[in-house]
Amino acid sequence: MSRGNTRRIITGSLVVLTGLGVFALQHRSHNRRLAADEQAAAERFRGLASGPLGPSGSPNGAQARSPEELKRDVAGDMSRWRTAVVVKDAETVVALDLAFRQLPDLYTDALAKSAETEANERVRAFSTRVLGKLKRPDQEPLYERLLADKSVYVRQNAAWALGELGAVGPGRAAAEHAVSELRHVHARDPANEVRLAAKDALNKLE
Repeated sequence: MSRGNTRRIITGSLVVLTGLGVFALQHRSHNRRLAADEQAAAERFRGLASGPLGPSGSPNGAQARSPEELKRDVAGDMSRWRTAVVVKDAETVVALDLAFRQLPDLYTDALAKSAETEANERVRAFSTRVLGKLKRPDQEPLYERLLADKSVYVRQNAAWALGELGAVGPGRAAAEHAVSELRHVHARDPANEVRLAAKDALNKLE
């Protein structure tokens, strides 16, 4: 093998090894950033989502806040929720989803407003999904309205949410009221995934 070929092989190997080293450092740095972001999200929501529940069903940290402070907190969390859903920040979405479900009385109205009025269909759909997890019969009229949303994903989640109300227990009356709407959607919605969601909901309720 000539000296020139040997030099080229050595040079090429160094380039490859350097590239791998840079990639490894970038990957490690990215993982550290993700871990830091996840830790920050956990710290941010620990007081709301994981704190000991007081007599009202709210964590002690929330009880200590004034109505004005709680209003600001909710507005801030809903702003972060919108951004996280839009940019697909899974860690923040999961942390907020948990906080919403731990404090439904605090967040339900804001989530309902987001589900119905938010301009971004992805945010509307995610907000509808979280509301459905709360299984609140008082949200049944909202879900019925959302069955007419222009977004397939919102309609699909609204149909699913109606099915979550349950055929027995507190949600029974609301569920019975929703059956006719679900039948209509199952028969006429142009999107197959919405019709399937309506059928699954009907199977739960009938």
